[in-house]
Amino acid sequence: MISILLTLVVAWVGYRIAGQLRLPAPAMLGSMLAVGITNVFLDYAALPWMSKVIAQAVAGAFIGMQIKKKDVLNFQYLIGPFLLLTLLLTINTFITGTVVHTLAGFDMKTSLLGAVAGGVSDISLLSIELGADTPIVALMQTLRLVGVLLFFPYWIRYFTRKEGIVEADIRLVTGNPEMGSTWLDRLISNREKKLAFTFILSMAAGFMGNVSPIPAGAMVVPMAIIVFLNVTTSVCYVPIQLKTVAQLLAGALVGCSIRSSTLAMLNGRSLIAMLVLMVNYWIVNLIYSMYCKKKNLLDLKSAMLASAPGGATDMSLIAADLNADLTKIALIQVLRAVYAVTFMPAVIILFTRWMG
Repeated sequence: MISILLTLVVAWVGYRIAGQLRLPAPAMLGSMLAVGITNVFLDYAALPWMSKVIAQAVAGAFIGMQIKKKDVLNFQYLIGPFLLLTLLLTINTFITGTVVHTLAGFDMKTSLLGAVAGGVSDISLLSIELGADTPIVALMQTLRLVGVLLFFPYWIRYFTRKEGIVEADIRLVTGNPEMGSTWLDRLISNREKKLAFTFILSMAAGFMGNVSPIPAGAMVVPMAIIVFLNVTTSVCYVPIQLKTVAQLLAGALVGCSIRSSTLAMLNGRSLIAMLVLMVNYWIVNLIYSMYCKKKNLLDLKSAMLASAPGGATDMSLIAADLNADLTKIALIQVLRAVYAVTFMPAVIILFTRWMG
């Protein structure tokens, strides 16, 4: 019990320090680094098994909350660019994962999960469930996120310097379309009830998914249920503070698996592998964007921002700064996150089983 409390305290302190240093995703990175670094020297960190399910369930619910009725209505206009992006990202995952596996010597499952274009906390949590080397996966995902936030805005600004301001697509629904009042809306009418309902439902779905044969079920099942309810009703609510708690818990879980043996895996070859990871994502971003522009699927600016492997919120903020079409970019980015946690785990499991 003392180890659990100490782990949570260290995770919270790490989060606060990361916030002061303005690190990206401070709840995840700060708690992971604080717990991981101290655990290398003290070997004390521990959290109960249910922490993983809780963190995954909340993460799944938060992803599900990003899909709204307007996104479903708009998807018909963006299905082509989205399917093209998922195809390129899937191919890139296997190419990059194979290169990382060959150069750095990490096992194939770890290399592939580290190369998935998903969220740091989401993919790190999935790696625990799928039996990969979680600290390495978290490191690869973190380097990708930091690289995107540091370099992609300048990369995109350079290639789109002659594009000008992009006009919004008049076909796309903006705002939040009104939905009819269902019996569930009338029963769960205020924010406190919505929060309690969403949390209880997500936890129940998460534990059901955890014992199901569905890959990453603890995250996928809550996400699917919340998406359905969020599109058909207004009864779901997940505050940003709850996401922060889930990220902090996820970071602490990853930190618990960091030991002195983890550091021994980092060498010159692994650093080269990390560089390959970033270069490959730059190549995918450029190929996708040029093709979309040539075929009039998306304008160059929207295509580059939509395919940048960062978070939907981060890319939307950068898009606003660059005067791009926020509706298209946000929807494709959110769908990319959904694809990463639903489709890719199953594909990676099948591939690694086939490999032997």
